[in-house]
Amino acid sequence: MADIHIKEELDSIDYLTVGFYRLSFGVSAIAMLLFNFIAFEYASQLLICSSLVAAACMHIYDKNIRWIILGSALFSVCWLAIGLAPILAIGASFLVTSGLAIKEYYCFRIYLVRITPVVLIIYWLSLLIPILPIITHGLAIASFLLLSGICIAKFRQPFHFDIGDKSKFQV
Repeated sequence: MADIHIKEELDSIDYLTVGFYRLSFGVSAIAMLLFNFIAFEYASQLLICSSLVAAACMHIYDKNIRWIILGSALFSVCWLAIGLAPILAIGASFLVTSGLAIKEYYCFRIYLVRITPVVLIIYWLSLLIPILPIITHGLAIASFLLLSGICIAKFRQPFHFDIGDKSKFQV
């Protein structure tokens, strides 16, 4: 994972992937808010696409962890594309976002992210087992606020924070 004490020379691909990675948290936040206002299908497509972009642009040294996160994003897109269990596609997308939120906590101690996976799981369960719509809407808004906070915190950091030591990256 990234190391803030190492400042590698960044190329244009590094800047591009870090920018897209950080932006994906903001797009996911917007998707969470949109779940309250537009058709579920469109909001879920935006959420799943943003998770795929985040997974494709993440900088995690360990290839096993990277594969689990990227694999979840790819399964999510496949399930969405073939229309198979859209709720599972959203769950896989939340797995990606939760995994990356946990990574952000361990790398950068962004404390806001500690509860993000829990809120996303409870929101997903409220979609799976419909309870009170007001609770589902509240959880979507809480997710929006948490993911927006992560996006803002990430864009406040220098870009090299996300890259770390390139020599530790497993291919």
